[in-house]
Amino acid sequence: MPKRKSRLQILEEQQVLLSKQRTVLSFMRTGLAFVTAGIVVVGFFQSFQPAQIVGYTLVGIGFIEVFESIRRLLVKQREMEELKKQLT
Repeated sequence: MPKRKSRLQILEEQQVLLSKQRTVLSFMRTGLAFVTAGIVVVGFFQSFQPAQIVGYTLVGIGFIEVFESIRRLLVKQREMEELKKQLT
């Protein structure tokens, strides 16, 4: 039979989980900054082909980072729900 966690241990785990969620949200913010920078580069350097490639690459990297951040955030939210169930 597994040992039951104390209320304090569950609250500490929730605190750690919330800090991880903030970290994931900061990655999402960085991804959005990449998308924005890529759009600016593509719009500003319309006649310069290498800059177009860099701009589209930034947009692609940004979208990958945003989608990965959403996936991680959903995982963290599920973990938080499990901790809430243990708390009640």
